[in-house]
Amino acid sequence: MQYRRFGKTDWQVSEIGLGGSWFYGRPEFGLQPVSYGTRVVERALELGINYFDTAPLYGKGRSEEVYGHALKGVDPEKYFLATKVGYFPEPFDYTRDTVLRGFEASLKRLQRDRVDLVQIHESEQAGWDGVFGKGRTLETLRELREQGLTTHIGLTGSDLGLMAKILRECDDFVSVITFLKYDLLVQDAKEELMPAAVDTDTAVILASPLHGGLLGSKRDHWRESGRFADLYDKQERVEAVLSRHGHESTIDAGLRYLLTDPQVGMILSGVASVEELETSVAAADGRHFSPELIAEIEAA
Repeated sequence: MQYRRFGKTDWQVSEIGLGGSWFYGRPEFGLQPVSYGTRVVERALELGINYFDTAPLYGKGRSEEVYGHALKGVDPEKYFLATKVGYFPEPFDYTRDTVLRGFEASLKRLQRDRVDLVQIHESEQAGWDGVFGKGRTLETLRELREQGLTTHIGLTGSDLGLMAKILRECDDFVSVITFLKYDLLVQDAKEELMPAAVDTDTAVILASPLHGGLLGSKRDHWRESGRFADLYDKQERVEAVLSRHGHESTIDAGLRYLLTDPQVGMILSGVASVEELETSVAAADGRHFSPELIAEIEAA
């Protein structure tokens, strides 16, 4: 496992972080017992992963419950734990009261008295006023930080312009997560978000690095359903480029492509099994793509 500096903090984090969106079971397979997810977390620690991400939205708290069981008794100095505020409790209105109630419920599920990072979940749901308004989210998260209930504050979302503007507005945010905006098929985040992150020394975390599974195990499923149809031609061109260079696995290639970019702080791997986890971690071995291959992929 390779490690990178986490933005403006002094953290050294694993290039692959464990995203907590599916290790409790995917919808098509149903909920798995807590012990199933616990094994995924335990294996992640064995493989050198030291960053764990979750949210109340994931399984309506199930993900946080799994982490609570899996990390109980593990030295908290050995890893970083991040959760989010948003969505729950419902209706979530980004006022101080709902932020505090949501965060307190997360701590209870996590069996913790604090977390290392608390993030605004999908900032476009909050909007500018929901983030910066008096008595709203950022003001409340600053209180939590001052009280020692979190070390740092982060941002997540899919509205690249909004997040870039937020990062340039204040220096409270040490990290930003985006998803479906930077991978083998789409590079929108490189143009709009990453310059702001670099200028503000904010760690860029990429979630859903295989474009919702289109570049992985859900390729056939999404093609049958027609989702992401505008990317199918691009996908075939990229796969042809990779094949010419001897890369037959779009899973491995997709992760290596992103890790080649030194401006990427981390990839969040939202795995559903130990096997998927091990496949993801194998890409974090320091072997990167050449500039020529990167150029071919992006021109495909």
